Amino acid sequence: MRWMEINKNDCKKASFLIEKQMHTSLKFAEQIALRLHLFGCSWCKTYQRQSKTIEQTMIGILNNQPEKKLSANFKKQLHIMITENLKKST
Repeated sequence: MRWMEINKNDCKKASFLIEKQMHTSLKFAEQIALRLHLFGCSWCKTYQRQSKTIEQTMIGILNNQPEKKLSANFKKQLHIMITENLKKST
């Protein structure tokens, strides 16, 4: 039972590092820890492949969307709402 708890925590850390790695550089120690974990964990290797696929798919979908612009009226209403909420919070 203890081993499963330790492995579950390691997998949580590895999944965090997998996601972090897609958006920024990992520190050297993080890179080593992730590589060592992936060497022995097929679940996290699968998670890494799936996560990369999802990321690439979403980027492709978002890049193919036409640019949307806000109307001047909507911008004005949004500005008024933000200003009013800021006044309430101060």
